[in-house]
Amino acid sequence: MNNLLNIKSFLKFLSRNKGYTTIDVFGLSVSLMFVILIAVYVERELNIDKQQANYDRIVALGCEHFLGTGVPVAYWLEERYPEIEKVCPMVSDQSMGHPIFYGEKKYTADLVYVDSTFFDVFSFKVLDGNRERLLDGVNDAVVTETYARKLFGEENPVGKSIRISDSTSVTITGIMEDVKRSVIPNVDLLLRIERVAEFNSALSKTSAGNAGSCIAFMLLKPGADLKARTDDILSFFKERFWLYKEGFAKEVKIVTIPEMYFGKWQYTSLNSGDRTFSLILMSVGILVLIFAIINYINLTVAQAGQRAKEMATRRLLGSSRMDLFLRLMMEATLLTFISFALGLLLAVAALPYARDLLQVPLTFEVLATPLWGVAIVGVILLTGVLSGLLPAILISSAKPIDVVRGTFRRQTKMVFSKFFITFQNVITIAMVAVSLTMYLQIDHMIHAPLGYNTTNIIESDNSFRSKSEMERAEDLLRQLPMVKAFGHTNGTPSSGTNNMSGTYENKSLSFQQMQVDSAAFRILGFELKTDNRLADSDGGWFLTELAFKQMELPEDAHSFKWGEDATPILGVIKDFQLWDISRSNSPVMLRFRDPKSSWNPWSYVIEVQGDPVKAYESVRKVFEEVSGIPFEGQFIDQGIQEHFESQIRLAKIVVIFACIAILISLLGLLAMSTYFILQRSQEVAIRKVFGSDNRGILVRLVGTFLMYVGVAFVIATPLSWYFMDKWLSDYSYRIALTPLIFIAAGLFCLLISFLAVFFQSWNAANANPVESVKNN
Repeated sequence: MNNLLNIKSFLKFLSRNKGYTTIDVFGLSVSLMFVILIAVYVERELNIDKQQANYDRIVALGCEHFLGTGVPVAYWLEERYPEIEKVCPMVSDQSMGHPIFYGEKKYTADLVYVDSTFFDVFSFKVLDGNRERLLDGVNDAVVTETYARKLFGEENPVGKSIRISDSTSVTITGIMEDVKRSVIPNVDLLLRIERVAEFNSALSKTSAGNAGSCIAFMLLKPGADLKARTDDILSFFKERFWLYKEGFAKEVKIVTIPEMYFGKWQYTSLNSGDRTFSLILMSVGILVLIFAIINYINLTVAQAGQRAKEMATRRLLGSSRMDLFLRLMMEATLLTFISFALGLLLAVAALPYARDLLQVPLTFEVLATPLWGVAIVGVILLTGVLSGLLPAILISSAKPIDVVRGTFRRQTKMVFSKFFITFQNVITIAMVAVSLTMYLQIDHMIHAPLGYNTTNIIESDNSFRSKSEMERAEDLLRQLPMVKAFGHTNGTPSSGTNNMSGTYENKSLSFQQMQVDSAAFRILGFELKTDNRLADSDGGWFLTELAFKQMELPEDAHSFKWGEDATPILGVIKDFQLWDISRSNSPVMLRFRDPKSSWNPWSYVIEVQGDPVKAYESVRKVFEEVSGIPFEGQFIDQGIQEHFESQIRLAKIVVIFACIAILISLLGLLAMSTYFILQRSQEVAIRKVFGSDNRGILVRLVGTFLMYVGVAFVIATPLSWYFMDKWLSDYSYRIALTPLIFIAAGLFCLLISFLAVFFQSWNAANANPVESVKNN
């Protein structure tokens, strides 16, 4: 009964102090919303593929450069090492979507080629079909649940045939659950690994020529340690595998699932995560929660005089100091519980935005588990204890005589709050400086000169089924006034090229090869340094300056000998950057192709003019009208920006948290300044009686708070400078840290603090001293 009365009394106090209640509940609710969303995200990241029954026994093969190998390599290892129970090489189609035909309908699908052992190695649920025999036949295929509904509607797809690229067909033998929370990328259709050669002739079970596109999954026997055999595997590869024989790779890595996901691979076709990103996200979320806790402590301590009267009365009526302490702790926990409930509702509302920002399919299903229930109770209790401990100690220890005399109120003013306000300002200045630095660095990389044209150029896969479809689409493109020109390519600098590695003059070299027609060459704006004006016979190539340099060719060289025959050098092209500026550049060999020949280009580059949105829509309609499948082209500069997606996401998140931290800090400072100035109103009145003018008093009141910003700036600047300097060191192309970034952050925080305290200070400075003395 007493507890119920105590709760009613606290709720009555909250209703009478609406400003105090609003700021506390808002700060805690918003910060707990972020904590909930971050916790769900981090839980997902740390439990990728934990649903696999063989989670601890699944490994993959990699080297120091990338996570991948040739298709037959897994079978070589299976034959040689008894530690391996089964292997499952996997190739993920990295194109924008493969054409799929069912009857007269056209679709696109993400294809993944796997061995028949796939469902022995992985534990994905099979919803229809015989799990033991799903991929027995070379023409068998398994469809995922969502794609089955898209393709077949309410029909049962098992036993039905579909065509792929209008050139081959497969039979659906089963339906599997959608691939989620896995290193394996999105799957619409699983096909047998033997079929991959039909779509990429460089890949097959008998050739290890393409050494990076296949993931060699291996299921180890219980207790086996294949990592202990890496030296022996390396010796074996140096004898049999060209990647190691020719010195392109020097290390063998046996990689577990967490290492697959969190490893910072230069290239992998698997889904990947960023452990540092998760840690930063978690740290920033905790900081925002600390802000809210600090606000609660500050405001409760500021209210100490008022609450102390109530507690003094209870002490006189027989309550012990421990009773009062426990009561105040219960109040803090109750407020935290209310805030958590509101925070959960806010998290549900913000879930779609969080999914879009983090680019992962977040759900709250995990919150219903017993373990998470215990964790939630623990967070509420911990937050309640941290919020209420200091105010409870302070207020419950107040002596009734001090409260009656009014000395307790003067004792509590700003004693604890000075430190907390300074701490909040340190974090705010640091987060603003971090946000500015990240924005400037990312903008610097996105707009870096790449050595070719990127503006107003759409790049699209060649999704047409025949030469006649290509010709029809091109006729329609020529009729569009917004299309200036279009060309054909096999590879572009922004989306990828074909790798060609080998030995030249006893040196292991790796080149990127591009084939373009003359229109694409002009659109992309490649610049010839020298033109040897040789006939463009088969086998002739242009070399970039970097390729010329790495081959150590003399300036007047007109050919180079790769293998048995001499290859003509058609000229030298000025270097251009592949992918984006953050990556090490590679040498390029480029060849012209005649669009009227039998050449089947991979993609189109289309230069547009006028309104880019309208131009894109016009091009999209042409492609979709002719091909019958969704258009997935994009502007090259947009694609380059997407290369920095993880950095942009991190910067956005830091900006969001910085804004929330600023808002919580602003509200807390507003409330604190109100209570502080109210406490000093008698002092202000006395100063005015003794001749102080309004302006001097205003400067004194405002200056008291701005002084904390100055102290915070001195602390925050070296800290944020140190961490940003370390962050920038990961980029070879980076901005220079300048004092202006940190001065801007400090001035911004100073302005926010000034606005928060100015109006209360102005009112106090201009108040009638008689009224101030009466009220005190």
